[in-house]
Amino acid sequence: MSPAVARTARGRRSGPAPFDRARATRSMVVFGLSFGVVTAVAGIHNGLFAAMGCYVDAYGAREPYPRRGPLLVILSALFLLAFVAGSAAAGDVWVMVGVLSTVAVLATLLVRTLRMSGPGSYFVILVAALAAFLPPAGPSDTAVRVGCLAVGAGLSWASAMSGWLSRPYAPEERAVAAALRSVAEFTRTGVDAAAAGRSGSATGGAATAARGASPVAGRNAYVAVHGAWVALDSARKGHGEEGAHGPAPRRMTLYTLMIRLEALLDTAQDATGRSGPPVSSDQVAWLRAAATEIAASRGPGPLPGGPQSPPEAVEAARDLWPVPMPPRKSLLSELRGLLSRSSPDLPVALRIGLAVAVGTALGATLPLLHPAWVAVGAAAALEGGPGQQPAQRARARFTGTLTGVGVTALVFHFYEPGTWVTVAVVTVVHAVSRGVPRSALFVRTMLSTPVALLLVATAVPVGLGRLAAFRLLDLTLGLVLGLAATLLLTGVPGRRVRAAVSNAVTATGTAVRERLRTGAVLPAREGAAWLRMAELWDMHAAVPTEEVRPTGTADRLWPAVLAVRRLLTWTVLGAPVPPAPDDAARVGRHMDALARAAAAGLPGSPALREALPAPLPSAPAPAHAPELGRRLVALEGALVRPEPPRPGPATTRG
Repeated sequence: MSPAVARTARGRRSGPAPFDRARATRSMVVFGLSFGVVTAVAGIHNGLFAAMGCYVDAYGAREPYPRRGPLLVILSALFLLAFVAGSAAAGDVWVMVGVLSTVAVLATLLVRTLRMSGPGSYFVILVAALAAFLPPAGPSDTAVRVGCLAVGAGLSWASAMSGWLSRPYAPEERAVAAALRSVAEFTRTGVDAAAAGRSGSATGGAATAARGASPVAGRNAYVAVHGAWVALDSARKGHGEEGAHGPAPRRMTLYTLMIRLEALLDTAQDATGRSGPPVSSDQVAWLRAAATEIAASRGPGPLPGGPQSPPEAVEAARDLWPVPMPPRKSLLSELRGLLSRSSPDLPVALRIGLAVAVGTALGATLPLLHPAWVAVGAAAALEGGPGQQPAQRARARFTGTLTGVGVTALVFHFYEPGTWVTVAVVTVVHAVSRGVPRSALFVRTMLSTPVALLLVATAVPVGLGRLAAFRLLDLTLGLVLGLAATLLLTGVPGRRVRAAVSNAVTATGTAVRERLRTGAVLPAREGAAWLRMAELWDMHAAVPTEEVRPTGTADRLWPAVLAVRRLLTWTVLGAPVPPAPDDAARVGRHMDALARAAAAGLPGSPALREALPAPLPSAPAPAHAPELGRRLVALEGALVRPEPPRPGPATTRG
């Protein structure tokens, strides 16, 4: 898979995520060191900027180390540039509006292009806004502030990379272990359904209930497997690992496991869709045990019914490397992809830029105590949430801020903290917020509110009570502006959604046709197909997170996403088939017709059905590849008549 989908393909365990003690401890050490040392040397007013630099630690927590290091360097440089731009604009309202909106658009596009795990462009906008609303400073003062910011960012980078020394493959191992657990859960539902059907005491309703959980578990499994492929792809060091030396042995072991896992997931999906034989209970047990071993940096035992010698499995998989991961793309190619008609990022960035521009103008003209919070609040409604819709994100941030303001006002109502009390309290609360799962937006906002209040109080000495009241007022105004922007500018226009589906169907059809014609798939065809598949996956995850109200578009897209992916999996990883030029020509006509129809309307829409030719060119059902015929029929059904989603907490992104 392409790293372009790292934002959308992070597998999640079932149940609430645990508190990350290791991350909280590292954050406490780095934040306390940065804030404390700079405060001791240059005063707390400069320590504030070092603390701002530590916000880099909100990013890259799930990235493999070979990718995490360069990404955090780029992000740190972006922090510094945003701060300099904001400082240069300070004092002139309309210059601030232009600069901050430009920073918001460019930062959103860059962070989304790099597909960094974390709160999007939110903290970049925050740094620029705080700098812009400070009193204008000369070049020397600005240079000192930038230096303090760089201290916090540099120490945060070192902390984020510290695990490379002890467990260099830990991020990939966690992703693969999560995929193994999710597939085990999916296959377990098939085993339970089969057992219920065979049991004389079990009723038909019990079997039906067991099977009813499979689609939800299946979607979660595909999300987790996709995330594991993303992690492995992100860890590749350019073309170096594809040369004479090949990948590192541990990474090759993980790659081999993923090839096995794809086969098991395909079998489980076949069992769900056609009521075929499920994965055996022994293999389900192996998946769970393998997840435990991989998470502990150990090697799993042999797969029951599969290769009995792990070295043999690795050697067999080495011939496939790096399939299905596509060829690497340059950063310039990724940036050009932002202008593609199937990319969701450009309209989202423009919407954030509009919200920040209006928030900046209002913050600078209204009699507010800390006007930067208006612009930051507008960005907060649109960025920085764990895959939630803007309305949900704004609600969680408002209630979290309200609670945080209340707690802060209550604790510090009769007590004004001194310098070192401020350093200690802010350090501890910041560290706890970093250990809280990203999905707990209310708790994270509640904890970040006293941090923001105590830090700003060092520069605006007006009393925490008054500052807290304005914090709630300013942020609420910003959140309202962010929600208003979602009504003015659609997050992901329908034409871009249709283009993503059409492009994926076209590229996959080209790869299938090539395989039928020659018996093999050219690397260029395979790579282009996987990249288009990645764009479709990215689109499926982006659509619901940019809607004010749920429209069901993502649920209508999911059958098409699954059908395209399964067809591409058969094309790239399926058993060999002899060349069949006639079948290739028929498949080509069939897929081209489906792609043209997909460009005309969303899956299941009348526009799509009307765009199909009558009669539709029939999909081939070659005797030597019956599975291909079934998957082509499934793709047509997913586009023309997508089944309504079953109720359940489907995980579409992590």
